[in-house]
Amino acid sequence: MPGHRLTQSEYTLQQVVEHVGYLLFALKEQNSTHICRVVIHFCELKNIDYLVLQYSNTGALPFEGFSEEWLFP
Repeated sequence: MPGHRLTQSEYTLQQVVEHVGYLLFALKEQNSTHICRVVIHFCELKNIDYLVLQYSNTGALPFEGFSEEWLFP
């Protein structure tokens, strides 16, 4: 959302999701499936698995608006 200012907790969540998403990309490239499963399990325990999955699939961080090109490929 353009002009949306993040609260401290939203910003922290955004950073965590972004870093875990990058970690999952790197693990996938290295074929580290066991470690990847451990990271995904950690995300489930912290209740951020949906956000990380959304970021991995669309590249959208939490609290970012979706552009029309994402909605209509």
